[in-house]
Amino acid sequence: MGPVQFNISNQTKYDLKVQASNGAQAGAVAGAGTSLGFTPDDTNITCAMRWYQDGICILQGSVAWSAGGSGADDGWTTSNIICMEGNMNGVGFSGCNEGWVELQPYNLMANGGEVSVTYTNA
Repeated sequence: MGPVQFNISNQTKYDLKVQASNGAQAGAVAGAGTSLGFTPDDTNITCAMRWYQDGICILQGSVAWSAGGSGADDGWTTSNIICMEGNMNGVGFSGCNEGWVELQPYNLMANGGEVSVTYTNA
């Protein structure tokens, strides 16, 4: 796999903490953005996206990619509080209480690239 740049815009009213499966971490307070860079050695990456209100985790979604599959989950709750809109190497995706969104082609991120996602309140 090639290197991946992951750009996150947190346009919600909640603080966001990102925990990648390789140990990388980032955070973005409400209204801010952050990014993480991954090397070619970082394969099969899943980033847990956790939103906090008053220090309590209220929702978790994810963004994941590998040489054999990619997708995102805005997190599901009955109160439908977070929506997402993003792009992986030119393939757009969105969700608002959708659950997992699988992206095609299956090898979309095989050579690395760029992942960008913006989260907003529903």
